[in-house]
Amino acid sequence: MNTRMKKLLIFGYGYTSSYIAENLSTDQYTIVGSSRNENQIKVTNKNINIININLIEDVLKKNDLTHILISVPPNANGDIFIQNFKDHLIKNTNLEWLGYLSATNVYGDHEGRYVGELSETKPLTQKGINRLLAENQWLDLQSNFKIPIKIFRLAGIYGPDRNIKNRILKKEIKNIQKEGQFFSRVRVEDIAAIIKLSMKIRTDNNIYNIADDFPSSLSEVIQYICEQNQIPIPEKINYWDIDTNKRKESFFSDNKRVDNSRVKKDFSFIFKYPSFREGYEDL
Repeated sequence: MNTRMKKLLIFGYGYTSSYIAENLSTDQYTIVGSSRNENQIKVTNKNINIININLIEDVLKKNDLTHILISVPPNANGDIFIQNFKDHLIKNTNLEWLGYLSATNVYGDHEGRYVGELSETKPLTQKGINRLLAENQWLDLQSNFKIPIKIFRLAGIYGPDRNIKNRILKKEIKNIQKEGQFFSRVRVEDIAAIIKLSMKIRTDNNIYNIADDFPSSLSEVIQYICEQNQIPIPEKINYWDIDTNKRKESFFSDNKRVDNSRVKKDFSFIFKYPSFREGYEDL
């Protein structure tokens, strides 16, 4: 391997991590991604090699990884990578960066207030509880073994082939409005750009929110997409008028606006898609 070439392992090669990999593949990185999907297990270009997840231990034994990205969701026991490969990880002497893709559901409900990286974490859902447990496990490893951890709390991810526009055009989505409810979101390309910067720029902080500049209600997004495509806006449905069993309470339980000022300051980052308006222009 070229001495200038970095080697990245992506544990869980999926939607978001594939954008990260493509963004790095021409930038002096050799990338190995793990997947359980047999259709993904192939070389996607000269610098990205997708392997079966069962071969991860063989990759770790080589002790030549400079970067690791964890994008597999945790279970009730926390992070799956730590559960299976902790011993190999702490023996790696070349590691420069480890990124963990978490989520903003670790904050729980803050009644529409802004949350920053120092805000209280009080997850309401099992997924959020699992995420917070995994975060703490990674922070413990950083403290005990000096592993260079960066935790990224991602807001609702959307982008090509993963957005609500098609559902709106097919009239498959309800225009549910809950007074004072906010959602934060981020387009996948902005996530990839921030991750790339974090690999190059050293910072003192180890937890970052990644969300765009404009938290909004679901109804605002639906209205905008309908107006842009010149189709009727679905009639608004009051959340409290919906049958209790059909409310999707877990979806509407976390009401918060995610503050992204730390990531913009530390990486001098300007979002390409600062709101859903820019984000849906070319989808």
